[in-house]
Order: sequence, then structure tokens, then C-alpha cells
Amino acid sequence: MRKLIVLSGSGISADSGLETFRSSGERSLWAQYDADLVCNFDTWEENFDLVHEFYSRRREQLAKVAPNDAHRLCVSWQERFGADLITQNVDDLFERAGAHDVLHVHGFLTSMRCVECGAEWHFGYRKFDPATDRCPHCQGLHVKPNVVFFHEQAPLYAEMWRRLAGLTHDDVLVVIGTSGNVLPIAEIARRTPATTVLSNLETESAMTENYFTHVLHGRAAEIAPQLDALATSLMERGAELVNI
Repeated sequence: MRKLIVLSGSGISADSGLETFRSSGERSLWAQYDADLVCNFDTWEENFDLVHEFYSRRREQLAKVAPNDAHRLCVSWQERFGADLITQNVDDLFERAGAHDVLHVHGFLTSMRCVECGAEWHFGYRKFDPATDRCPHCQGLHVKPNVVFFHEQAPLYAEMWRRLAGLTHDDVLVVIGTSGNVLPIAEIARRTPATTVLSNLETESAMTENYFTHVLHGRAAEIAPQLDALATSLMERGAELVNI
């Protein structure tokens, strides 16, 4: 049976109004915050209050946005083709659109993790209070957002690589809304035997695009119908269809 894997990045959620970490201009989160202060596993406890202020704002913003057509498209691919959804995003917009078993390789914004006992728990969209919030399991103080920081191990990468390595010539890999600054999407596309589709803004690297079988430009939420037509044709009629 032909498999479909979707690998997504921040671009898919930017269409819902979420600020992205590496977008150009002043709206980039890294243009507003020093990543070395708020997202560094080696120093986060030294900047405890600032770290939680940053992620509390991210949760509060997440509560105000909704899934878009690109999220809903991926859910429809799960329903029709059993699509495997892998995301670099830490938001819950796929789940709120109806997706299940999404592999969040960089963690989950709406949950917390205790570095003392290892417990993880749902925290929701509320603001974290460094003075009163504790681990509900051990009452420990060393609580961090359940998000993978720089210099921190990403335990779900092994599962992601396993799934990508299992793709064959009969399968389809769709990459949506990622620049390749974190995951080497060009190398992934070059090495996989699967038919590959890239959906990105035109500002992304042309060299990266050269490694993909098909490339669609534009905001994922806006070009969802074209993306669906291409993916559906590849899944239903085979990889030989190229003119979508």
C-alpha cells in the first residue's frame, strides 16, 4: 500500500497567525527575543523567569488562533490515505483540526516537563507562575516547557528518521512550510526514493527546491486545493503524474 508522510514546519501555522521563529523582519520571534536566553538548555534555569514569560506568551497567542485549511487538508489525508503527520511545530493546531497521532519532534507547547522526576503533564494555554507553579508529581521547582531547547536531546528524532527511512519508490513525502534551517529537508528529499512535494513560499532556497519532484509556491492555507489535487493524484494514480 502506498504511504504518505507529511513533514511540516512553522509556515503551516504562520497562516493561522502564529509568529514564527525565523521569519524575516521584526515579526520573527528571534528578532524580539534572544534565543540564547529563552531557548538554551544549558542556560534556561539561569533565565527561568524570562523563559517562562516567553513561553507563556506563546501559549496565550496560541489560544487566540485556529487551525487553517492546510491543517484541515492534512487531517483529510489522514482520513483518506492514512497519512503520517510529522511536525516540527510545538502548537496543537493539528490536533484541534482533528488530527491524531501527530509526531511532534520538538515537543508540545501546552505541556510541561519536570527535569527532576521526568514527569510530563498538560498545562493548557495559561500563564506559568514561577512563584507558585510546581511539578504536580514531585512538587519540584525545576519545571520547563515541554519544548526541545537548543543543546537538548530530541528523543523523537529517532522515530522520525525511522519513518522517513522506510519510504519506498511507491510512497509520497510532502514537506510543508519549512526553510530547512533545522531539519535538512534538501538532503531528506535527495536521499529518499519516494516522490517528493515541497510547499513553501517563493523566498525559500532554489537549491533546496531542486531536490524535490514537485514544488508549489505560496501560503499553504491558500494553495491547499492545488496541494490536495497533486497529492491525491500521486496517491491514487501514481508518481508518474507530473503536470498539476
